[in-house]
Amino acid sequence: MEIIALLAVFIAFFVKGFSGFGPALVLIPSLALIYDPETAITASALFDLIAGPILFISVRKRIDWKFVISVVIFLFIGAYFGALLLQSFSTEILKKIIAVGLMIFIIILILQKKQTNIQVSTNKRMKILRYPIALISGFSGGLIGISGPLLVVYMKLIYKKIYFRDQLIAIFMLGAGWRLLLYRSYHIKFNLDWITLGLMICFLLIGLWLGKRYHSKVNERKFNRIVALILLIPTINLLIF
Repeated sequence: MEIIALLAVFIAFFVKGFSGFGPALVLIPSLALIYDPETAITASALFDLIAGPILFISVRKRIDWKFVISVVIFLFIGAYFGALLLQSFSTEILKKIIAVGLMIFIIILILQKKQTNIQVSTNKRMKILRYPIALISGFSGGLIGISGPLLVVYMKLIYKKIYFRDQLIAIFMLGAGWRLLLYRSYHIKFNLDWITLGLMICFLLIGLWLGKRYHSKVNERKFNRIVALILLIPTINLLIF
């Protein structure tokens, strides 16, 4: 079973290196089948916090801090309340909602022929929309460890892949740190021994490096299709389990 866990970590952070998001979508459903859900959620936040700064170094000069901070503030608020309810709230309905949303996103990505390039800064409706999306995404992240889907949908349909990936790296790095702090504060279970944890981090680093290398070799449309294919696996997992 540990081999399956290591493989899940590798795939999850190949996805992260390639797309800038998504490790929790692969990691949490997989680890939750082997360990308890709380351990899976906490491990995902820890690993994302390790991977985030590594990716951030290469994109730091392209970060739109005004956008990132405006999103992160609401993400943090949502995560606080999500983490508060983690041990007392049934997550099954939320999982299904996320899975349905992901399926819609996958279909849009597959059908999308031309990338729109709306500038959120000049579009008041889209600018205001980021706040409730960030709040809901943060709540989902705090509750079940998965904060990406709504935010990814919002950004992917607006921005080209470079801007999209760079800002998500910064947002999810900060979000992972905040969630991990909340989980530790609320004494959420984390049942991984040091040897297993060390091996998982090694597989994380390998997957991250390979994903980052492959990212630069694909065009916008191919990027959309690969992201859609990646998301299909955890979507089915969330719907079935």
